Amino acid sequence: MSGEFMGIDIGTSGVRAVIYDENLTPISEATKPLSVLTPRPGWVEQNPVIILEAVTDVIKATANKAGPALSPSLTMGFSCMMHSLLVCDKQLKPLDHAWLWSDLRSTTTAKELRARYGLKLYHRTGCPTHPAFWPSKLGWLRQNQPILWQSARYFLSLKDYLIYNLTGVLATDYSTASSTGLLCSQTKTWDAPLLAELGIELNNLPPLGEPTELVGRLHGDLAQALGLSSDTYVTMGGTDGTLSNVGVGAVTSGNFALMIGSSAACRGVSKVPKTHPQGSTWCYYLAQDTWLVGGATNNGGNMLEWFQNLWPKSMPSFEELTNLAAVSPPGARGLLFLTFLAGERSPAWNPSARGTILGLTLSHKPQDILRALFEGVCLQTTSMCQTVIEVLGMPHTIRATGGFTKSPFWLQLMADVSGLPLQVTSTSQGSAFGAALMAMVSQGVIRHFADVETDIELDSPILPDPSNQVFYQRLQGLYHSAYLGEEANFQLMADWQDTIL
Repeated sequence: MSGEFMGIDIGTSGVRAVIYDENLTPISEATKPLSVLTPRPGWVEQNPVIILEAVTDVIKATANKAGPALSPSLTMGFSCMMHSLLVCDKQLKPLDHAWLWSDLRSTTTAKELRARYGLKLYHRTGCPTHPAFWPSKLGWLRQNQPILWQSARYFLSLKDYLIYNLTGVLATDYSTASSTGLLCSQTKTWDAPLLAELGIELNNLPPLGEPTELVGRLHGDLAQALGLSSDTYVTMGGTDGTLSNVGVGAVTSGNFALMIGSSAACRGVSKVPKTHPQGSTWCYYLAQDTWLVGGATNNGGNMLEWFQNLWPKSMPSFEELTNLAAVSPPGARGLLFLTFLAGERSPAWNPSARGTILGLTLSHKPQDILRALFEGVCLQTTSMCQTVIEVLGMPHTIRATGGFTKSPFWLQLMADVSGLPLQVTSTSQGSAFGAALMAMVSQGVIRHFADVETDIELDSPILPDPSNQVFYQRLQGLYHSAYLGEEANFQLMADWQDTIL
């Protein structure tokens, strides 16, 4: 099939759509920001109706920018944030806002599940027992909001909801399903014993399909309203994390993707589902019999946003922050920042972790605190990468992606701390590109999403500085010891905060 292919990426901070031709050349793109709701401490939500409006707006804007160059044959693919939970009635209308990956309201329920199951659920589903995933979210909902629970007919991800409203078809993909914590990895089916334990049935969840599977056509009236042909097709697509690997070409064995955006993640591919002996990593389905093993931390660029907001009247820019941090020497003149302002996922999966600065004295200056912040993010990301290496082995290529690639200082610091060479793609494709590739596979334009790996150009690698690498290896040991020393205090502080916030 000839024509164009639109990749639509829905993240917590915004929606991006890009149209590509058959040669993978971008034709047009549009974005629209989104906001996050935090009605109570630890609750993180988004309004699905507003997200649907944003998606249709960027589809229309992208099509309008393409103008006459856009042929009638357009196929869309979707990428969407992981772990969102949306409760809907029998008409598939939302009964509440969507709960996001960073929502921590089910922390106590997650602890109860871990005490009951240990690592059994993790090894079955590839998802650690943590409030990011659906088992604890659904358990909390059942225990704490019985009226909402009784009214619920469907449990969906945001992408499921969006595709239903665009096509009228209720379906989800294996990639999204595997990131809920309800999919059995070995069978690629909903885990029936776990569903029974949680009090839900198979018909409460969408039917499953491949990320490369065509869902159907865009609604006729909607297609016309968006300025598109009635022959506009929709492909299932997948999750933003898995499709980010596709976007940077980290899709074969030995290629890792290292992302630092608002959060951070390290991911590598496998032909079979694999888990970590201590449950430190996750394992999600990508597409076409390919799995992704990785880790994710809650704290990345959001730490910089927090630091910026400390000076609301004279908020420093991203460039100013990196320049200021570079003034302080490696080690930040004796400061160590445990950067857990948003709790923590990999490798400890501790939602009670809290931000902690160790070594602070009267002699320290803002640039030292800022340098320690950058180093803390890199130290935690390195800990996460090491657990992925324990499962998949040492990578031969690490492709860097996310907002941190805009900072030479941060890229070099990450290479020095991790001791790993980083490569940045020459173009910023990302998850929207991965979603468009899913659409191309669905129409037979390419056989496999990995076929375009060699088409993605890479800049020269950023190599670790040998002397800095030795320094940060020692600091990594101190960082690990500091975490273990503070672990009991994290729980004490989290419990205390629950009583006063």
